Amino acid sequence: MKDLLPFLTLLRPHRNWALLALFFGVLTLLASIGLLAVSSWFLSASAVAGASIVAAKNFNIFYPSAGIRSCAMARTAGRYLERIIAHETTLRLLSSLRVWFYRQIEPQAPASLYRQRSGDLLGRIVSDIDTLDGLFIRVFAPSLVAACISLLVCAFLWWLAPGLALLFLLFVFLAGVVIPLLTQRLGHRIGRRIQQQTALVRTNLVEDLQGMADLLIYGAHRRHLRLRLEESSRLLKLQEKMADISGFGSAMVTALAGVAAVGALYVALPLAQEGRFDGASLALITFGILAAFEAVMPLPGAWQTFGKIRAAAQRILAVTAVPSDIIFVQEDAPCLGNDSIEFHNVSFRYPQSTGQNAVAQVALCLPQHTSLALVGPSGCGKTTLAHLLTRFWDPDQGRITIGGTDLRRFSEPQLRGMITLISQKSHIFNASLRDNLLIAAPEATDSQLLNVLERARLADFVSSLPQGLDTWAGEGGSQLSGGQARRLALGRALLKDARIWLLDEPTEGLDNETRRQFNTTLFANLTGKTVLLITHNEELLGQMDQVCYMEKAGIVAIGKHTALLDTCEPYRRFIGKNLT
Repeated sequence: MKDLLPFLTLLRPHRNWALLALFFGVLTLLASIGLLAVSSWFLSASAVAGASIVAAKNFNIFYPSAGIRSCAMARTAGRYLERIIAHETTLRLLSSLRVWFYRQIEPQAPASLYRQRSGDLLGRIVSDIDTLDGLFIRVFAPSLVAACISLLVCAFLWWLAPGLALLFLLFVFLAGVVIPLLTQRLGHRIGRRIQQQTALVRTNLVEDLQGMADLLIYGAHRRHLRLRLEESSRLLKLQEKMADISGFGSAMVTALAGVAAVGALYVALPLAQEGRFDGASLALITFGILAAFEAVMPLPGAWQTFGKIRAAAQRILAVTAVPSDIIFVQEDAPCLGNDSIEFHNVSFRYPQSTGQNAVAQVALCLPQHTSLALVGPSGCGKTTLAHLLTRFWDPDQGRITIGGTDLRRFSEPQLRGMITLISQKSHIFNASLRDNLLIAAPEATDSQLLNVLERARLADFVSSLPQGLDTWAGEGGSQLSGGQARRLALGRALLKDARIWLLDEPTEGLDNETRRQFNTTLFANLTGKTVLLITHNEELLGQMDQVCYMEKAGIVAIGKHTALLDTCEPYRRFIGKNLT
């Protein structure tokens, strides 16, 4: 149960809704029991009264008729309100679960989350959290309602005859406690396997969809389709076993309800003959007990899925319980007004990496309001330096400073406000152009948005669109060309107006003309900024104040582009072979 405690605490803000749902659940079942019990008594009493003209004249049909109508209306209204309120509670709890999960994993990105497969993480966010929302509506709420109803019915039967109460208590205990525990034990392992198999199916399916183009090109799609069908078949077999357990639990509760009703009739009949109550009350007792078992009928199926719910909770906690590799301080560091960047003998190896360091003993200084390009073959550590500067990871050795202040002394909002990043992977969200820009400054006005679009040379395109800023960008910017997507990312960076700019291959994948236009626009907006550029574009190198050439996780040479061409043979060879 301790696996579920973090999620039960999330119910506390919604406890009033939960209590209201429980109240209407109890009211509905009481009305249902009253409807069947009073109706059966009314029919029996009417039959007895009809045997005599005098008894028929004295028989009051109005009170029981009113009681039956009241119970029927209360049952209908109560069921409606219970369903509405219970689902409102569940949706509120689901919202809290998702927000809580995001807040737990957000500090882990990307240093800790990179270990997770995207499909598996999606499964935890969607499937596992959806499973957890059944904890209240499918397990705890029915169990509490069943307990309340059982105690109330037991108290009424005790008032009639203690023997009836004890008999009812025995069978309701078997049906509401023993059978659910038995089905929970039978379904625990299968429920866990269902949750794990569901996650496997979802994870592999997401990865296959993401890589469908490559699967089709290499002719591997049929083999992968066969594998996915086999995984789905195993999931269906597990679900069939769970359905068998569910049928067994329902059958046992139904059988116990019947035995309890017959047993109650056996106990009550001698008492009626003794005059403890009239004969019509036998029908009330028998059918009332049958109706009371409606409260415990869902419990075997509910507790049967408890293993599945626990497995979902454990999968969620397996992600959220991982401590973040990056810990930010809460208070801002003193602002020195200096944006110079220094790497002091920085070394770093990615976690679980079996190779050499990504960067080793890097010492680098970038004065404020100057620009520096990082150049070198893939894997030499260029992007790693940018990630270390943004504190996606912390160096294993050495330190990084901005304005002489160690990065670890900056709070997260302070550091994020100082740095902006534009890369070939700058994400365009499946939202409007306006919303994509407002990520950088949520309070920005339309005039400010149009201003940054003008500076990014995207204003004419946006003004030509029928919906203007409200035009949908599409998933990953699918409604935009490559150049338009980069300019939108540039506009977002301009709106943020950070003092330090990191540019990681911002023009990669663009055609020559689009690249030149984007570069012209970009550098027109970098005045007064401290710029760190990662590029394979020779056109940009001549515009940089310094160029740093890297090989094998270290710095080979630093200087002006033209000077390095004259003095650094590895750089000259790399330029001739790789840059255009």
